[in-house]
Amino acid sequence: MSAIAPRRTAAGPPPPRRKGWCPGALRPMETGDGLIARVRAPRGRLTLDQAAALAKSAIACGNGAIGLSARASLHLRGVSERTLPNLHARLGLAGLIDADPEIERLRNIVVSPLDDIDPEALLDLSASAAALEARLATDADLRRLPAKFSFILDARGRLPLADVDADIRFEAAGGDGFDVLLAGDDALAARCAPEGIGEAAARLGCAFIRLAGSGDDAPRRMRALVQRIGAEPVFDEAGLEAAPRARSQRAASLADLLGARALGADFVLGAAAAFGEIEAGRFAALIERAQANGANGLRLTPWRAFLIAGLDRRGAEAMERSVERLGFIVRADEPRLRVAACPGGPACIHGHRPVREDAARFAPLLPKGRGVVLHVSGCAKGCARPAATTITLTATETGYDLVLAGKAGDPPARRGLSAATIEALLVAEAATLVPAERLPP
Repeated sequence: MSAIAPRRTAAGPPPPRRKGWCPGALRPMETGDGLIARVRAPRGRLTLDQAAALAKSAIACGNGAIGLSARASLHLRGVSERTLPNLHARLGLAGLIDADPEIERLRNIVVSPLDDIDPEALLDLSASAAALEARLATDADLRRLPAKFSFILDARGRLPLADVDADIRFEAAGGDGFDVLLAGDDALAARCAPEGIGEAAARLGCAFIRLAGSGDDAPRRMRALVQRIGAEPVFDEAGLEAAPRARSQRAASLADLLGARALGADFVLGAAAAFGEIEAGRFAALIERAQANGANGLRLTPWRAFLIAGLDRRGAEAMERSVERLGFIVRADEPRLRVAACPGGPACIHGHRPVREDAARFAPLLPKGRGVVLHVSGCAKGCARPAATTITLTATETGYDLVLAGKAGDPPARRGLSAATIEALLVAEAATLVPAERLPP
């Protein structure tokens, strides 16, 4: 049974306004341009009809901005309390809304985007992903898990998920099923058969709840608990036997994803959007062209990019030309892919300035290469990139603070820089600020 079902229509109070937390469609988050509603597509996959419905919903119920998240989901921005019921109705008709908010918040699952068609993938995750979603939807004991508690199902193959963080990781191990690992320990794992994934997830989730406790200093994520007591006591509490097994460290890059790619007899077309945001009209045009070229679906990834699947060679080549004309990115050496940037103000109530305009100006000044080396953040929260980055620019009331090899809230090397000063600095000293040995592969 799918975790996605039409939302119950029983009368009840309107969803409350929420700030500063992980949003959903049923419990959106308020920000500067209205409410953000996150749509969690099962397995990160949309039919083309569902994708078209989302584009129309973003225009009818929001401000037309669609964000690609790092959790393989979509954000619709600019929704209001007035348009929220319409959005819920549209998502219900498209099969993209949960039965209740508690199921929605627990369904934080990232699944390998190509497991069923990648000839190098070790497992087809269809049944396992469905079993995990069903257990999260039906096991009342798991309702006590923190809202951001998350799971990864990694089939490995051409787009492995080693760089994507999660509290509980199920990593394909060939015919033996999965290695089950906990955040905070990469060397100890339990074994799990494909049909046992729901039970293993439930046991570990309940073990986390019991061991973390409920005090003010209780760990809120698995990594914090493992750092406090180790992974072995968690496995023991769950009744799972663990043994030394190192998890895979092989991660995908945008160079592995973007552009037209052959997967046996199938072809996919990978594309990204600058700073992870899509204008709904362009998205609708892309879906129309995908339909015309014989595609059968769209797959979201945790790298703020997506894949159009079900193409033949001619269709993939035609789609590559089409998506470029629509302003999407299909080349891994595109300068804007070197920069992570949130919307900033006024779209975000915390942002001090509209930082994406500056990010677009800074991108061409960075050294050529691949991978993010500049993070431009509207405030010290650093939502666009929680990881340390070679250069971080944090907007303040007086300009940008410059942080080297750190995060948005870290102590800066320089304060109050203007955009013009930063441009001059990047032109004059980019090679020093981003030394070759720090460039991502």
